[in-house]
Amino acid sequence: MKKLSLGCTLDCFDCCKFNVYVDENQVIKIEGDKEHPYTKGFICKKGLMHLDRTNHPERQYSPLLKVDGKWQEISFNQAIELMAQKLGMYKEAYGSKSILYYEQYGSGSVLKSIGDVFFNFFGGVSKQKGGPCWSAGIAAQNQNFGDVRSHALEDMLNSKTIIVWGKNPAYTTIHTMQMIKKAKQQGSYVIVIDPICTATATQADKYVRIKAGGDGALALAMAKKIIEKNLYNKEYISKYVNGFEAYRDYVETFNMEKLCEKAGVTEAEVDFLVEKYTDFYATILLGYGLQKYAYGGNTIWLIDALAALTGQIGVSGGGVNYANKVYPNVLNLDPYNSEGYANNQAFYVSHISDFIQENDIKIAIITKSNLLNQLPDLRSLEEALQKIEFKVCFDLFLTDTAQVCDLFIPTTTVLESEDLLFSSMTNPYITYNEKALEPKEALMDEYAFYRALAMKLELKDYPQVSKREYLDKVIEPLKEKHEEMSLEYLINHYFTLHESIAWKDKVFLTPSGKFEILFNKDAFTEEDKQNHRQRDNQFRLLTNHSRDSLFSQHFMDKDGIAKAYINSKMAKRHEFEDGEIIYLESEKGAIQVKLEIDDHIGDHVVMMYVGWWKKHGNPNWITESGISDIGGQVTYNETFVRLKGRDK
Repeated sequence: MKKLSLGCTLDCFDCCKFNVYVDENQVIKIEGDKEHPYTKGFICKKGLMHLDRTNHPERQYSPLLKVDGKWQEISFNQAIELMAQKLGMYKEAYGSKSILYYEQYGSGSVLKSIGDVFFNFFGGVSKQKGGPCWSAGIAAQNQNFGDVRSHALEDMLNSKTIIVWGKNPAYTTIHTMQMIKKAKQQGSYVIVIDPICTATATQADKYVRIKAGGDGALALAMAKKIIEKNLYNKEYISKYVNGFEAYRDYVETFNMEKLCEKAGVTEAEVDFLVEKYTDFYATILLGYGLQKYAYGGNTIWLIDALAALTGQIGVSGGGVNYANKVYPNVLNLDPYNSEGYANNQAFYVSHISDFIQENDIKIAIITKSNLLNQLPDLRSLEEALQKIEFKVCFDLFLTDTAQVCDLFIPTTTVLESEDLLFSSMTNPYITYNEKALEPKEALMDEYAFYRALAMKLELKDYPQVSKREYLDKVIEPLKEKHEEMSLEYLINHYFTLHESIAWKDKVFLTPSGKFEILFNKDAFTEEDKQNHRQRDNQFRLLTNHSRDSLFSQHFMDKDGIAKAYINSKMAKRHEFEDGEIIYLESEKGAIQVKLEIDDHIGDHVVMMYVGWWKKHGNPNWITESGISDIGGQVTYNETFVRLKGRDK
């Protein structure tokens, strides 16, 4: 029996390191690597389910072509021939920008995105920017710091206070949660700020329930107190911060009572938060939900400013931890300079339906994404996709997205793909994924498929090289930092470039070389205009991540209809009962759900978990496709719904 090195490719903070045990092309078991400095031997249910998904009875192994509305099996050679013919025809007749290539984060390893490289060599196509995950926050931190970096999890042990803001690591990042518990046992004070009393909140020392969308107001209220009480670090600001005077003047224009009302907190709670935050040192862990609003970027700016104001950047025990981009600017992720062959055009994900309707898109290639499950306003998206003459989906299963396509290409799982893996969220280690199993067909591997397609199309300079040769070039820059670096080294050693304290040298990568305090002075006025709908007996819809599935991958086997949660106060006011089947209605449509009463939910909020398929009642059929102030983030949390009983 062989023990192989692999890592989890799900779109997760933890990017766990696996040991996979194989005997005669059979995986015997998957376990967490006990020696790995980050994973430390434990992984979640989602990671263990890679084996279940590899062996799932509904997994597809042959390409499928839709003929007269029904799927018919074809060979891989036929699929390549057909794709080559369609791509060549549409490029010649309409130009390469009539081709839409869409990918997201369905699989996190490097070569699962080889389609992006292929279409660059093809001459460039239409591709997305922004996205459904973290885009506003990434843009905000890039503008504040010049890059996006986080402290090592272990540095929480040096924090007197840990503020978990809009994040539920008990469900979404188990290694972060483990370190929070350890720090708490050693004396750190843990505060959770969230509109939902999450599983993390129930284990904290203090839970502060905030009004959904009130995060920016709370950050301003804290800043106002810090400035009024002279708790800000003048020397630090003078040396390392730009824009303080304008920010201070802006903060002083606000009335504390109105800020508290907007945030949904009491002034006493603000005083308490300020007291704990300025008892040095305190760290902030940010989630991604709080930037899925129209002014999500501004919210992150305002929270980042608290750390700059108090001198808690670049110090042990401090920091604002949002994401951790250790490798994107170090690895050579385009080793054959495919970008030099491309003339791409980009559209924001929030605008995908309008982009398709307004442009002459003839063919769509969709990979690493169940976009007809995960994107907002799915009715408009489905209508837009119907306009496209030929649609191709790469996936393991016939998802909601695959079902509306014309050609389906089955792919490999993480267990069947040699690849390189790293996270830009929390885990700072890079992992080499050995191939544990041989796929049933070699062309199920996207790398092999696109090599064959490039050969068929005779693409000039396309890298007709092995995976190992390609990945060797990807890691070439690491050899300057570690002379023993090789793919074999990564199999047998744990490697990271991460520094445990972000911005320890206080040298920021902004044009000024300082931390830049930024804010949108019109944000709150505009938010008040947009949120008037909540006064009309509407609920804000929040779509959160569940414990057992990141997105739609693990919902396919669920029976029944989707569940929605409100608290007992709201249920009583609107005369709903626990277990009642009701409709959620927005301006985009309606879905049927089973209502569950749960007092962990805040007032005027209905919460659903992401991932439900169309057959269950997917909330994205009623979400609105707005876009954030910066970064192109989809603003899922700006959706308001009415709750209606079936007989009311």
